[in-house]
Amino acid sequence: MKKFLFLTLIISSITVSAQYGGIEASTGGFSFVPDFTSEDPHFILSVGTNTDKRLQGQLLSLIRTENLVPRNAIFITRYKFLDKRLKATIGTHLPALQISDDYQVDSFFAQELRTDYGINEKWRLSTMYLHGKGRNNDLEINFGYVGLNYNKGKWNSFSQVWAIDLNNGFGLCQTVSYQIAHKIQLRGFINKTLSTGNTNMTLGVYRAF
Repeated sequence: MKKFLFLTLIISSITVSAQYGGIEASTGGFSFVPDFTSEDPHFILSVGTNTDKRLQGQLLSLIRTENLVPRNAIFITRYKFLDKRLKATIGTHLPALQISDDYQVDSFFAQELRTDYGINEKWRLSTMYLHGKGRNNDLEINFGYVGLNYNKGKWNSFSQVWAIDLNNGFGLCQTVSYQIAHKIQLRGFINKTLSTGNTNMTLGVYRAF
């Protein structure tokens, strides 16, 4: 109960001070590791501070549509130490909370390194490395991806090649979004885990605040 109250406090405080945010109604969920993406319906909440600043904060939370109970909450702080054509940030997840169907709370701490390079006005190359370790469980992972982002008009496409040291997993995934109105996007995601043959996909509607 104390952890749930702490989670509620974090969500409330970040939402009040957020400079961007939105919520997505999705047929699935979201995970930094594509193979971990849930295929159960969720609302995906994302709020954060100005991404142009050196110091940034972000809150991500998956909320079950069936009972509006959070499945997880991740509070991320990032520092942008390169801000030229090549941008780079380091970040910490303090913490990431996972809430099971029977309200068991697992907590994780993670560190990340991200880079972003603008090739031209339409194409961007990005990378991410994430190390996560359970605080009250045995999970520990090293995850990374190389991604290519394409943006033109109302369309945005993000392609990833990813790998994780858990069971030597690796795969490909694709996210596509289309801006149907000023603050509304249609989003589609598909992942193919080549190491296991698993495929997962989601469709969603995103509304910015």
